[in-house]
Amino acid sequence: MSSMNNVDKSYKVFLVDDEPMVHKMVSGQLKLIDTLDIKSFYNGEDLIESIHQRPDIIVLDFHMDTVKENAINGLQTLMKILELSPETKVIMLSSQDAIGTAVSVLKKGAVDYIVKDGVFGVKAKNAVEKVIQGLELKEEIKELTARIKRDKLVMRGFLFIILILLIGIAAYIAS
Repeated sequence: MSSMNNVDKSYKVFLVDDEPMVHKMVSGQLKLIDTLDIKSFYNGEDLIESIHQRPDIIVLDFHMDTVKENAINGLQTLMKILELSPETKVIMLSSQDAIGTAVSVLKKGAVDYIVKDGVFGVKAKNAVEKVIQGLELKEEIKELTARIKRDKLVMRGFLFIILILLIGIAAYIAS
């Protein structure tokens, strides 16, 4: 995962789940990615209060009501995230393996849906790496597009100089 200027870039990742064991499993895997700055939350409300910190990626639980009664769920939190920080990429975690739930979450704007199974920590790490690759590619495309625009301007300048020289040569020959 290396881009032209993103070698030392750090990515801000918010992990949101009401279960401490999930935090331990997922953050343990995410810590293997040395470019991550990980912050943990145990409910959607606390996350929303910190959304102004503009995380790059949020790993979000679908159900979050064990710590805080009547807490907003992951889908409600997802909608609020996308309203307040539409550029943030959200990966949804859930113990539900229902296809309909996964499709609904993805249609609402999550970039991935991971079922909490025996290896979901590794799957979350892989999903975060995939998102980072996408972010780096997007940044590289932006840099290359800017370089192409700059090069076009330089080429126009050279062409203008050549045109002026040709006009000068033609005027000299004509006189």
